[in-house]
Amino acid sequence: MVEKYGRVKHETMQLFERTIDQVRNKMLLALPHQASEEVKSFTTELVLSTVFKDWLRNGNEQGLEDKDVDDLGSFIQAAASLAGADINTRGFPVYQSILKGLLEDWLENWNAPGDPGPPGPG
Repeated sequence: MVEKYGRVKHETMQLFERTIDQVRNKMLLALPHQASEEVKSFTTELVLSTVFKDWLRNGNEQGLEDKDVDDLGSFIQAAASLAGADINTRGFPVYQSILKGLLEDWLENWNAPGDPGPPGPG
């Protein structure tokens, strides 16, 4: 059977579609209502690129679990909170930096083999 997208398997496309849906319809809900399209676009791109890196590094072919979706949504919420009411202007660099840092930590430490889970006090 020839795949519609060359050597990209149908199952891979389904995984992409499911992950995009999780970002758009679950994680972006963690943003404040006043978040601009620029903030939403930045968030979508950063979360998806981090998740795809996770797939490559850790061989994850099952996609995000509910706890991952919750964790990533919490990162967005925390970064937005720290950015303050001006998330679209002066707070945007704060939001970007915090979210990048949280996602890098998630990628490097939370999903590593033998990882006990989120860091912090037990």
